[in-house]
Amino acid sequence: MQRYIKYMPLQDIPSATRNAKDHDLASIRRSIETFGCVVAGEIDERTGRLVAGHGRKEVLMAMCAEGVTPPEGVQLAEDGTWLAALVRGWRSRSDADAEAYMIAHNRTNERGGWDQDVLIKSLADIQQADSSLLAATGYSSDELADLEEALAVDAHVAVGVHDDGGEVDDNTATGPSPEEFQEFDDDIATDYQCPRCGYEWSGKPR
Repeated sequence: MQRYIKYMPLQDIPSATRNAKDHDLASIRRSIETFGCVVAGEIDERTGRLVAGHGRKEVLMAMCAEGVTPPEGVQLAEDGTWLAALVRGWRSRSDADAEAYMIAHNRTNERGGWDQDVLIKSLADIQQADSSLLAATGYSSDELADLEEALAVDAHVAVGVHDDGGEVDDNTATGPSPEEFQEFDDDIATDYQCPRCGYEWSGKPR
């Protein structure tokens, strides 16, 4: 089916019968207040219910109940009803299919992760341009500082540092692999440990 956008009265948008996803409603609201409501969610044409956008719907319902000005992207009907934009035109094949899409919609985002270096640089540039925009991303200045510190520690460990402050070559820092050690009789109760890599063994040379 062809996809299209349709504005629907907020109170007439049916939620899914069950939804496993929790929502950070405060962050969603901050995002909507900053960037507007691009789309309120997605409707399954077979069931007529939401398959994405439950958190956005909940936030918009709360804002409407408070009597605040509708965010950009939400229209007002003549009677004052809030009209939210929804993606239409997708139809599930079964209840299981609809629920699987709901979970996949969120799970694929979770599994993607972040490129930490790019994320930190982006957040730092956003903070420098406008600190309120940083808050709208869902990250705080403290969280950004923690990310920067963690990245610096990882870079420090990756290079390796001598006790006297000098850099260690990666090849010498790790020491030999266990396969490079000489064979020992395990029936000799003598314990050894490599001071460099921590490999432990018991026995004596054959």
